[in-house]
Formats: sequence, C-alpha cells, structure tokens
Amino acid sequence: MKYQPGAYEAVHQAPVWRDRANFIFVAHLGTKDGNNEWEQLWGQKTAAHRFILCCIPFFAQDIALGDEVETDVDFVVQRVIQHAGQTTFRVWFGAHDKTTREALMLEIETMDPLMEWPSENLLALSLSDGVEAQRMANYLQAREEQGLLKYETGRR
Repeated sequence: MKYQPGAYEAVHQAPVWRDRANFIFVAHLGTKDGNNEWEQLWGQKTAAHRFILCCIPFFAQDIALGDEVETDVDFVVQRVIQHAGQTTFRVWFGAHDKTTREALMLEIETMDPLMEWPSENLLALSLSDGVEAQRMANYLQAREEQGLLKYETGRR
C-alpha cells in the first residue's frame, strides 16, 4: 500500500532521537471511513530499506523506539528486523484539568521515561523492557483504575 497525500497522517514534531534521524518513512495504521491513516516515523537509515526507529510511536503497533524495521520500496513499514528492548506506553489524559495532568506528569517523570507529546492530552512513553516497564505499567494501571487516565501498550 502506498501513502497518498491528503490522507490522515500523525506527525512527530519533536522525535526523541531527532539528532540520530536522517530519514522519514511511514506506518500504515489502517482505514477509517474508507480513508487510509498513517503515522510518519523518523529513523536512522541502516540500509536501502532498513531503519532504526528514532521516535516513540503514537499509534503504530508492534514497533518501539530503537527497533530496526524494514520498509517496502514506498518506505512503508513491513516488519521489525530486530527489537531494541523498549516498551511503548500511550497515555490519554482526556478531559482532566491542567492541575491533575501536571501532578500525574510529576509522578511519571520520576520513573525517567523518554517522552513525546503528540497532543495536549496524549503522551507516548518509552522505557526499557523488564523492571522499568513493569513499574510504569503498574503505575498506569493504578491511575487508570482511579479514573485519572487511560493507557495502552504499543504491542498487541
């Protein structure tokens, strides 16, 4: 499937590893109302159609910061070649006020994740697999149960 201008495309304004990136490619997110949806991804080119992902995916599933991915000739992600050992979390703050969001951010920041904000209410986080990621998952689950946010991981 080839990216077509005019389709919905999530854009990374401030990729976490922008200084390493030297190429932009896309991930197909699916279709909505008959239109294709895409996520623009920043990467470091390692071969003709291989890249190290230099941003935290906002929507694309099963890829994470630092993963080496392969694209087709149209630079659409096809598969992960090598996982980098990172876990992606997406956090939705919804309609909570600024004070609540700021308090939650102070708690999240103590766990030292890498972060990207696609919007005022959506936050993408990346942490090393294992203990760090599990600690964040436990925290996010507890806050979701309190009705303060919603979250998901980047893996299906």
